[in-house]
Amino acid sequence: MLIRSLCDYYDIQSARGEAASDIMSEQPVHWMVMLTPDGRVADIIDKRIEESVPQKNGKVKIVKKPIVVSLPKRTQKTGIDANIIEHRPLYIFGLNYDAKIGLTPDDKTGKARKSHEAFVKKNLEFFDGIDSEIARAYVNFIKNWVPENETENEQLKKLGKEYQGSYYIFALDGRPECKLHKDKAVLAKYEELMAKAAAETAESDDGIMMCPIEGERLRAARIHDKIKGIKGGNSVGAVLVNFNSSAFESYGKSQSMNSGISEKAMKKYTSSLNKLLADPMHHIYSDDMTVVFFAMKHDDKAECDLFNGYLNSSNAVTEDSTKADVKAVSENIYHKGQTGNAQALDDDVDNGVDFFVAGFTPNSSRICQKFMVRNKFGKIIDNVKQHQQDMAICGSNGEIPLWRINNELVSPKASARKKKDNDESGAAKGSDLPISPTLQSDMFQAILNGTNYPYTLLETVVRRVCTDSDTDSNNKIKINEVRAGLIKAFINRKARLNGDKEEITMSLDKENKNPAYLCGRLFAVLEKIQLEATDVKLNRTIKDAYFSSASSRPALIMPRLIDLSNYHLRKLKEGRAIDFSKLINEIMGKIKDSLPTNLSIMEKGKFQLGYFQQNKDFFAEQNKNEEPETVNE
Repeated sequence: MLIRSLCDYYDIQSARGEAASDIMSEQPVHWMVMLTPDGRVADIIDKRIEESVPQKNGKVKIVKKPIVVSLPKRTQKTGIDANIIEHRPLYIFGLNYDAKIGLTPDDKTGKARKSHEAFVKKNLEFFDGIDSEIARAYVNFIKNWVPENETENEQLKKLGKEYQGSYYIFALDGRPECKLHKDKAVLAKYEELMAKAAAETAESDDGIMMCPIEGERLRAARIHDKIKGIKGGNSVGAVLVNFNSSAFESYGKSQSMNSGISEKAMKKYTSSLNKLLADPMHHIYSDDMTVVFFAMKHDDKAECDLFNGYLNSSNAVTEDSTKADVKAVSENIYHKGQTGNAQALDDDVDNGVDFFVAGFTPNSSRICQKFMVRNKFGKIIDNVKQHQQDMAICGSNGEIPLWRINNELVSPKASARKKKDNDESGAAKGSDLPISPTLQSDMFQAILNGTNYPYTLLETVVRRVCTDSDTDSNNKIKINEVRAGLIKAFINRKARLNGDKEEITMSLDKENKNPAYLCGRLFAVLEKIQLEATDVKLNRTIKDAYFSSASSRPALIMPRLIDLSNYHLRKLKEGRAIDFSKLINEIMGKIKDSLPTNLSIMEKGKFQLGYFQQNKDFFAEQNKNEEPETVNE
C-alpha cells in the first residue's frame, strides 16, 4: 500500500514536471563549488537552509538542512564506483579530513586516491566533446586538481569538519545560475547515453515479470535505491525493500527480484520518499520515529501545514507559555478546527483529498515501516481534534503537542541523564532513551484513526506517575496535566467507543462515585491536611511515602492515613478542621461498600485522576481566596 501510494504521488507530481525522471536521482547537497574558467576553486558557497526543529524540552533548535537537487543517476554499488558529475568529497577532491592533521590524501587502504582516480577517468571520458562554459571549467578543474597539492586549500580548510560529511555541486564563479548539473549540453549527452544503455538492456528478457505496482510486464529491480533522511539511520541511506540473504529468496530469484517490483516502480517510490524526507514541510520527528505525510494532490502544502499545526506544531503551547502565547496559538493554528468540521485556515485545503501518514524507524541497513494511515484529510483532522479534546483537563493550556507526550512517557531521571546533542538529521546521541517504537506507532494510529489508545499507554503513564520524581517540586510522585490528560483520554475514549458514558470530566467531579476515583480524592485531602498542619517544609509527605501503595491497596493504607489525619486536624484552626472533616465524611459517604482491596491498572489511573483533580480544586480555591477584594467608590 505504501509503495503504491508513493508511486501514485510521483505520477501526480510528474504531471506538473516536479518529479525526478527515471535517469535522475534526488540528492541532498550542502555546498556549491564556484569554478573559474581555468578550473580553480574560487569559492565554496553554503546552500543549506535553516529549519526549526522542536525539542523535547519545548525549545526550538535551528538546524541547517541540505537542499535537494536532481543529478544523474547515483551509483548504488558498494566499493569504489564513481558517478557522472560526482557529489562526494572523497571522489571530487581525493582528500580525507582528520581532526588533528586536517586534509590529507593518505589513508590505510588508499581509498582516497583510488576514488579520485575513478572520478577523473569516468568524468573525463563523459565530458569529452561537450562544449559549454561550465563543462570546460569542470574539465579544467579535473585535469589541474592534484590532491597532494591541495591539503592547504583555503576554501576547503574553512569548511573544517563539515568537509567530510557534505555533498557538493558546481557552478561558474560570478554566475551561480550557470550550474553544471543543469547545463543543457551535459544533460543532452547524458540522456543519449542512458537511452543507449536502456536499448541494450531491452534486448534481453532476463528479469522481465509482472510488476504488481504498475500492472505491466517490466524488468524487475534487482537492487532498490537507498532512502536518506530517516532519523538515526545510516548517513548513506538505507533500503526499504531488500533481500540480502539466500534464506529470503525463492524460485531462483536473486536479491530484490523476489519482490517483483519493477525498476520503473522502484524509481518512483524511492524518488517520492526521498523528496518527502528532504522537505521539512512533509515530515516530523517524534522521538526516534520519522513520520512522513502527504496529500494526493499537486500542491499539498496547505494540508501538510495544517496537519503539522494540529499535531505537533513548533508553536505549540509549552509549560512556560504565557496566557498571551496560548491565545496566539489558538488564534493562529487551531481556531478554525474547533467547529467540528475540520474547516481549514487556508482555502486551498481539500478536506476530501486522500491523506497519508507513515512512520519509519531505522534498523541496521534497512528501514522499518511501523505504521501507515490513509483517510480523507478532513476525517484525519477531526480525529486529531478529538484526541486534543480527549486530552483536555484542568490545568492544561491549550493543545498538547507530541513532544510533550513523548517526554512524559520516559523517566525524568533518564531525561536528566540525556546529553541531547542532536545532529543535523535530528538523530539523538549519548544516553538518549526513546519510548518503545511499538507504543509510538500504536499511539499514532489511535490518534489518526480515532480508535482506542493502546493499553500499554495507560500502563506506562500509571507506572511513571508512581515511580518518577518531580524534579521541580522535589516530590516523589510526578503527575501533571499531560499525564493526567493521557489517563483521562484513555478512560473516556474506551468508554465512548464501547457506547458507555464518559467517566471523567475536565475538572473535579464531585458526583463521581467510582471508588478508585474517590480514594484518590481522599488521599489528596489527607495530604492537604498534613501540609497545612505543618509549619515547616516536610522532607517526606504521605504522598512520598504512601501514594504508590495506596493506589494499589487502598483498604490497607487509607485507614492508617485517616488515623494520622486526626492528629494533624488538631493542629488546625477549628473552622478549617471542621471543613476538612466534612469533606472526608462526604467522600467516605459516597464509597457505599468498604474501601477497595486491590486496584487494577484502569482503577489506578482513576485514583491518580481523583488525586490530581482534587489538588487542582484546592489550588483554585486558594487562588480565589487570595484575590484582593475590589471596592467601588
